[in-house]
Amino acid sequence: MAEDERAYQRQRRAYRTLYAPAKWLMKGLLNYEFELAPQGAGPCLILSNHVTDFDPILVGLSFPEHMYYVAGENVMRMGLLSKVVTRYASVIQRIKGTTDAEAALQILRTLKKGRNVCMFAEGNRTFTGETLPIAPATAKLVKMARSTLVTYRLTGGYLSTPRWSTHRRKGRVTGKAVGVYPPEEIKGMSEGEISALLARDLYENAYETQQQAPVAFRGKALAETLETALYLCPRCHGIDTLHSRGDRFFCDCGLSMTLDEFGFFRGDELPFKTPLDWDKWQTGEMEKLAASLNDGPAFSDEGQTLNRREADHSLTPLATGTMALYRDRLTLGEYGFPLREIRGIGLIQRQGMVFSTADGDYAVTADKLRCVRKYQTLFEFLKEGIKA
Repeated sequence: MAEDERAYQRQRRAYRTLYAPAKWLMKGLLNYEFELAPQGAGPCLILSNHVTDFDPILVGLSFPEHMYYVAGENVMRMGLLSKVVTRYASVIQRIKGTTDAEAALQILRTLKKGRNVCMFAEGNRTFTGETLPIAPATAKLVKMARSTLVTYRLTGGYLSTPRWSTHRRKGRVTGKAVGVYPPEEIKGMSEGEISALLARDLYENAYETQQQAPVAFRGKALAETLETALYLCPRCHGIDTLHSRGDRFFCDCGLSMTLDEFGFFRGDELPFKTPLDWDKWQTGEMEKLAASLNDGPAFSDEGQTLNRREADHSLTPLATGTMALYRDRLTLGEYGFPLREIRGIGLIQRQGMVFSTADGDYAVTADKLRCVRKYQTLFEFLKEGIKA
């Protein structure tokens, strides 16, 4: 038996063995409820929104048959857990912040072998509770796959484990298949129509859901580390002047509020009701900044370490110093990267930042709390300006 087949059979056995314990664990941790997904003919490409670190397990519970998962390359830098995942889980690696052609080819090869593949279509986990835009390349992949497409939506997960938080809350999380589209139906659709279908089926806005059917997500320190998601103050327009303590979120200028168990801000003279509304405003401000930025840096952070990702997934430190973003370059210590050469900036967990150039893949790490979202957001606007 070939090594690929041996690994596949081992991982199928692990999938079946762990199914019942995973069901019990997710019920206990997240109060998770799900529906079994209808099975289409042949191998399925399952596309889901992305709201928690548990999403592969949550989606998998609706599909008792073994599947492969598309995951960020960073899963290979998790020590012993990476070894367990490699041996007992079926993972297709992709590099965040890039359009990973090799990952796409691996997905197509896996489907051609008759094996199911699950991918989180946004390519990133939401920071603020709303499904992120889905790249047009995803629709192209669906078209090329010639397999049954299953769309899957998770709700409640964002408020259970906000990406920016270190604390889990207990509320209610649900998951179910939204649509099952056979290959014949996909064949008759354009890439634009597939993109519209994905945007519709996978869309979730945690705050709209809360307004329609409120659920309390109880936990401790509900606002703590929110400053890794929200970085711009609407009162003083200071960047990185926001802080959190317990349920309280505040700025050096005196702006102060609390975050309640339903996910909404409470207080006097609130600038926004939700972190999502706040984020939409600060994103608009980043677009304005991109258009008006002069020769100085937009912002910077001290104590950052630039690492190069090696072929074995390890990180080699290159420099430690101040990271700064200019209108045409990203710098860290003595290293400088022209924005036109950076393929994309990706985020890992709350504070990890990765980017790629033709010369290699890099990761920026730091020991102190800071927000790297601002780099990704402003970079996207600056990059568009450079293309124009």
